[in-house]
Formats: sequence, C-alpha cells, structure tokens
Amino acid sequence: MIVSRHSAFIDAETLQQMHNELTNSANWMFRNKFWRYYVATGLAPYKEQDESTWYGNQDAMQSVRDPWKTLFKQVYKLAGPDFKLMRYALTGQTQGQEQELHRDTSLALKGTFRSYLLYLNTSWDQSWGGLTDFVVDGKLVHQEIPEPGKLVEFDSQVLHVGHAPKHPEFLRLSLVLHGRLTA
Repeated sequence: MIVSRHSAFIDAETLQQMHNELTNSANWMFRNKFWRYYVATGLAPYKEQDESTWYGNQDAMQSVRDPWKTLFKQVYKLAGPDFKLMRYALTGQTQGQEQELHRDTSLALKGTFRSYLLYLNTSWDQSWGGLTDFVVDGKLVHQEIPEPGKLVEFDSQVLHVGHAPKHPEFLRLSLVLHGRLTA
C-alpha cells in the first residue's frame, strides 16, 4: 500500500515559491468538488480505459516551467526509469470541499501503478484536519498527515481520500503524479 514516505521532499525555499504561486494566482479552476491548477499547457484528454491516451501528454509536459519541472524530475528520479507518467493533478481544497473515496487507477487495469502525493502547504497544524485516509476491505488502515513538503508513494489502486481542512480560511494544497511501472 504505502511504498515509501519522504519528509521534506521539497526544500523550504522551493516549497515557499510554489506556495506563493498557488495562493496568489487566478489560474485555479473549480472541478468536481475541489480546485484544480494546471502547470502544463495543451494537455490532451486522459481516458483510463484507453491505454493509448496514457502517455500522450509527454509533449505537453515539456511546457512545465520551474520549479515544477524540477519537482517532476525529482519524482521521476525517485520512481526510477520504468515509471511512465499517466497524469498529474494539482488540487486545492477548502473547508467543506470533500473528495470521494477513490482509486487513482482502476483495479480492472493490469500492471503495477504508483502514485506520488506531495503536500504543498508551507505550514500545517493537525487540528486543521486535511488528512489522507487509506482504506482496505472497507476499513481505515492508514492516515497521512499533510506535512509541508512531504511525499508519499503508494499503490495507485488502493482506495484513499484527501479530506478538506477544518480551518475555514485554509487551502489544502497537494500534487499527485501517477503512472505505471513498465518493467
């Protein structure tokens, strides 16, 4: 389920730079109960059941600028040469914007899939909530605290949910990259 965990995966200066961009930008779009932010332009639609769409955005990923490009490369280095990015999601949640329990990749798909979840807030207090729950066989088996700059690598086919913060004036920021291990 949880493959690895890396505290301070993003250094404080880079995290602050990303946080400043995200909290001072009008580029957010509201989609499916929470906010989305795009760091790549020209992304083609992704269809989970159509493998031909999984890796079609490699050209669009070239449009990613720093510090995001450097961060993606850092994740790719951790993931190894067999990791092929299928998609990414940079999301923000405020109080009351609850996600649904979900898998990043359907159980119907064969292969090994990984998700790399990064928490992009510069500060966090446990009383604010915003935990990520992992569920197996209908039971909560693990929770992650959204510590600033932490990366959690996990099996994309495990049920999970990122909860909205309880703090009324706080934006919970996270980036997830998920893809397939081809070897």
